[in-house]
Amino acid sequence: MKKFVLMMIVSISSAHALELKREVSRTVQQIPVKIAAETVRCSSLGYGRPELKIDVPALDWTATFNHRTFGEGQPCMTSVVCRGGVNTDVILREGEAEVTANLEIVHSEVAFIDEENGTCDRLLVEDLKMELRGLTFTHNRSGSLGRTTVAQCLALFE
Repeated sequence: MKKFVLMMIVSISSAHALELKREVSRTVQQIPVKIAAETVRCSSLGYGRPELKIDVPALDWTATFNHRTFGEGQPCMTSVVCRGGVNTDVILREGEAEVTANLEIVHSEVAFIDEENGTCDRLLVEDLKMELRGLTFTHNRSGSLGRTTVAQCLALFE
């Protein structure tokens, strides 16, 4: 949902704003992930279509932002759209297990410069990615870093 909102800001503002982006950090951490019927589901919560999701409680201590989708209890990540033969069986076909997964965490700063008003709105974006049984799971969240002047913003990105 946040990624969609961010893209909407870019497209709505693109006529009047310049977008700057820089990677702040990139880390990989090993985390435990339980692959089981109670942790894997197809759900539309937070999205406009049913997506394959898995609960990842370890995100509470590895991620900066809260990766819970409203209406769901645990932090989660999403993979492919569920439709036709693509459902929870895609990941559960090898059976239930507790696995160790490599979680890639990328933090980026995104700035939207509004030259007409002389302002710059800054965001911190957190992108998560991990591979489980041949599927890529992702999630992202963002938060405001505030508004500043164009000059101060440009200095941050030099």
